[in-house]
Amino acid sequence: NVKENRILLCDDFKKCLQASEFLTVIGNSTRIAIVCYLTTGEKSVNEIAEKTKLTQSTVSLHLGKLYASGWVKRRRDGRTVYYSIKNDIIADLLTKIGDIFIKQNKKKGDVQNGRHETST
Repeated sequence: NVKENRILLCDDFKKCLQASEFLTVIGNSTRIAIVCYLTTGEKSVNEIAEKTKLTQSTVSLHLGKLYASGWVKRRRDGRTVYYSIKNDIIADLLTKIGDIFIKQNKKKGDVQNGRHETST
């Protein structure tokens, strides 16, 4: 239920455009994997490359897009650049998106394995 006094994103078309641009950046499986990994804490480019099995240059390219669009922030320590999720709202958003697909895949797996569970 939407409260009557709540301001909606659709009340301002410019905000809808901004939201569309913001979400378009994460519409890439590599960037989803990177941001997902960053929900566990701040990571260097090397750590992300190792986890995702991508080259450092590929990871840097994707991190540049995520940084430019506001998904992540960065911190330099000497020659090493560390990235982290920009804020808790973004981390929560990605966690909720993950929950959708984890639960969806669990249900499909339960049916495929001969178990048909109903959610409450």
